[in-house]
Amino acid sequence: MDRGTIFDIQHFCTGDGPGIRTTVFLKGCTLHCAWCHNPESQDHRPEILMSLGKCIGCGSCDAACPGSDARRILSSRESRLSECPPGCLACAEACPSSCLETAGRSVTVREVMQEVMQDEAYYRHSGGGITLSGGEPMAQPSFSTALLEAACSRGIDTAVETSGNGKVDDFISATRWTGLWLWDIKLMDPILYKEYTGGSLETMLNSLEAVSGTGAKLRFRILYIPEIHDDERVVSSTRRLLEMYPDADKEIIPYHLLGNAKRVKLGLPEKRFREPDKDMVKAFARKIGLA
Repeated sequence: MDRGTIFDIQHFCTGDGPGIRTTVFLKGCTLHCAWCHNPESQDHRPEILMSLGKCIGCGSCDAACPGSDARRILSSRESRLSECPPGCLACAEACPSSCLETAGRSVTVREVMQEVMQDEAYYRHSGGGITLSGGEPMAQPSFSTALLEAACSRGIDTAVETSGNGKVDDFISATRWTGLWLWDIKLMDPILYKEYTGGSLETMLNSLEAVSGTGAKLRFRILYIPEIHDDERVVSSTRRLLEMYPDADKEIIPYHLLGNAKRVKLGLPEKRFREPDKDMVKAFARKIGLA
């Protein structure tokens, strides 16, 4: 597919694979993780984010709203977007103060590559390239694969950050064009995995086994939230997984609270877990065999 939905493109990224990279964030995810730091990525459709502190009470949003049933007086600073018609972005497009912003836009492979190629010199110099993130890139498998193929055809290094939740055939198809898989290890307990992400741990493991079987390069990104991942069952199952894949690179990703600011903008309740300090991260690393 030549067209897909993204919500951001970030340049000069240094943590999403080797070298200096451009990270393309695709919209839509197969999971709904309680700790998600990009909650605006979960819904496949474009959404509106509201920063009430920026509202100047001009009424432009109400004037632009196509349906009286959906009108809301944002200057009251008490309303939310629950009455907005699905997919309607008229109020955000009319907002002059950035109180309302859109997350999500339809793009073609060519449009993305035109922006990616602006930094080609940096990729060549640093060994960087393009990274697909999200959301879940494999929730738009045809578009993601087409984008990866386009990058490879231009000699640009590719990487994909994934939760591993998707169809095995889609992962295998994308592997041909993927230089590095950044594989999120969210939670190695099937019951807790389902509770906190809404997905299937078995699905993730099946995809991981299939991709690994192709000889693809893997880097595990292991989430760490103290009150969840310090459970002995989670520790032991995580350690067993890492032992099964000794050739994969591994790193721990400590939880942070930054996603809550976006949840507020989406009109969603905050979800807070404990942010681990450096000593806690080091202790967890020892428990799972990384130190």
